[in-house]
Amino acid sequence: MPLADSGRPVHLGTMSVAIETPQSASDEVPMFPPWLDLPPNYLVQDWIRWQKGKIVAARLRQQPQLMQKGIHWLLRDQEAHSAHDAEWLELLQAGDVESVAKILEDAGDTGQRLRSGMPFKGEPFVTHQEMETLRERAYAV
Repeated sequence: MPLADSGRPVHLGTMSVAIETPQSASDEVPMFPPWLDLPPNYLVQDWIRWQKGKIVAARLRQQPQLMQKGIHWLLRDQEAHSAHDAEWLELLQAGDVESVAKILEDAGDTGQRLRSGMPFKGEPFVTHQEMETLRERAYAV
């Protein structure tokens, strides 16, 4: 069973997923220059997307057919596609679940960039309760 970095098992719905504990404000590492005007809670929102990516990755491994839903979501309005959408569409159409899952779990720049616009919205990818649990953990004092 996966453990949170606090050492406690984390259960989200019916799945166990390794969830990291977000950094507290006092633990934040100055990773951006002071002149960069980031929106409030930028790091927290990025952490939430990363944890959501882990949940989605686990779900895709369990149910690879869900990748088709991501493709359908991207194809809904092809005229408004960004380069980002085209990159996701190419990844999903390649059909390699493990590659997609690794990107969703990636803590690096590529994972962060692609998670910011991932085509996995709501159920069946992530439940309302799972998202609420992530938000509660992210904003816990």
